[in-house]
Amino acid sequence: MTKQLQDSKRIRNKKRILSVTIRRMVDESPDTSWLGEYSSTCESQFTIDRKHSEECIENDIPQKTKLERIADAIENDRPVCVDHTQQFDCDCDNCQEEKAYTDAMDTIRELAECDCGEHGDMGRNEFRYFNPSFNYVTETDDPSDGLTIEDVRKYVRQDYDRMERMNRGDWCMIGIRAEAEISLPVQCNKGCVHGHEVYYHTTQHITSGGLWGIESDSDKSYLESVEKEELSDLRAQLKALGFSARAISTAFKPENITEKND
Repeated sequence: MTKQLQDSKRIRNKKRILSVTIRRMVDESPDTSWLGEYSSTCESQFTIDRKHSEECIENDIPQKTKLERIADAIENDRPVCVDHTQQFDCDCDNCQEEKAYTDAMDTIRELAECDCGEHGDMGRNEFRYFNPSFNYVTETDDPSDGLTIEDVRKYVRQDYDRMERMNRGDWCMIGIRAEAEISLPVQCNKGCVHGHEVYYHTTQHITSGGLWGIESDSDKSYLESVEKEELSDLRAQLKALGFSARAISTAFKPENITEKND
């Protein structure tokens, strides 16, 4: 066999890296529990009631609870005139004192009631509540160490607003992985033809492990660092398959890498 024929045979039977792709994919079932969760039940004093506006007292449960306790205390201490049944129309000092207590109690109870007309964010057939994650709240529903009630309410509101923006499509969760299409020679099981071994090529796809749960609006530098790590993982896999350092370096040149968004 001539050297030219041997070289031709070696080239035909050589495994090859056909392409390298870095792919960004939308995560169709992301875990966003670290931001909080929508629910049909209120599970925390910091839960957001989506039926009411942000400024409504229904979304300030600690303050609402304080007002209700004050109103209850006034009611429990309220004097009652036993001599008259129409206290508000009577000049009796006891009746007037009872009236003053009653007016104060009613005013405070009104402050603890909805004043937004139930004009919140909740749409039809949507969950009413947004419960906070345990990022800022302990299992006993208290603020985590170093946080105040006001801090927790602010952070939960920020997380809720971010979830709402995700629902509107302003951002999403994605996964990033590197992929390679390779061609491998496989010896034909029919044996030799004219005294020569016969090969055919099969195409396979090799992928890096991939990283999911990435926020699509993350800093460009972070996204690039993830891509770099995934490409490094793919390089290691190709090396383990027996590809030469030269073949890998050529395939991984920036101009040879394709970027795809799915």
